[in-house]
Amino acid sequence: MTAAATALATPDAHQILDMDVDRDTWLAARRLGVCGSDTPVLFGDTKYDRSLYGLWLEKTGHALNEAENDAMRRGNWLEAHLADWFAEQTGIDVARCGMLASNQRDHLRTNVDRLTADHGLLEIKTHGVNTDIAKEWRRGGISRSAYLQGQQQLAVTGRSHAWFVAFIDPTPHLRGPIPRDEPLIADILNRADRFWLDHVIPEVPPAVDLASITDAELALRWPTAVEGAAVEAEYPHHVLQLLDERAAVKAQAKAAKDRADEIDAALKVFVGDAEVLTIDGAPVMTYRNAHRDAYTVKASDSRRIHIPNRKPAN
Repeated sequence: MTAAATALATPDAHQILDMDVDRDTWLAARRLGVCGSDTPVLFGDTKYDRSLYGLWLEKTGHALNEAENDAMRRGNWLEAHLADWFAEQTGIDVARCGMLASNQRDHLRTNVDRLTADHGLLEIKTHGVNTDIAKEWRRGGISRSAYLQGQQQLAVTGRSHAWFVAFIDPTPHLRGPIPRDEPLIADILNRADRFWLDHVIPEVPPAVDLASITDAELALRWPTAVEGAAVEAEYPHHVLQLLDERAAVKAQAKAAKDRADEIDAALKVFVGDAEVLTIDGAPVMTYRNAHRDAYTVKASDSRRIHIPNRKPAN
């Protein structure tokens, strides 16, 4: 094997799909294993409304594949340009590869954006400028989900380190090289094994996690009610506690809203027919005319109050 071939080898994985297979073939192969982008879900990341239960539905064939959307197409289009940018910035050659599967675990699979000639790999991300995940990158770090995905790819391939490029329009952010995180890799392998062997193969859904369940997961688990059906509470004391707490929270929320309305009314009196209320010359509130249709908007809606974010006084 030549030095160049060795630098691009994946000692712990083998290729199971070529680089340019059609999307349906790629999705079918992806369904047969835990892939890089699935890994954050194993760690409780529910961004993009993904959940462990939803992942289980995907892998057991009970959910339709997500249709390719504009964000996905944009990311695919930018990937080649960002890979070239990385090579220009670092002087490190890159190469594409197809879908890879672990030599030890066929249910552990990954799609590496690029292999790098320094025995590493490159993961490329694109995010909207105002997203929470973009803020993680702009703070100088690596987003948690990308870090988990990169370590999963190192686990599958056996390569030594990962590079990351995150495109936050209009700026690419380069991170790396990031070495293998062996304790995390062991955790990733264990979670993937447990998910696959305990849930996917026997088709046993993951248990509900009350600490992380989302509306999206609730809609997946129980999309409709059985008309006329009733169920006796398994933990009646706990249910009663929740009902009491909900009633108290609702009452507090109503009282808070009523008081906020009273405060707004007082502030509107103080500003009168001016647009801006100031203290020592500094604006603390605006009460401007609203852009409105005079035939459809009530007189009480003709102005809009705005108060900049203000921390409560101690």
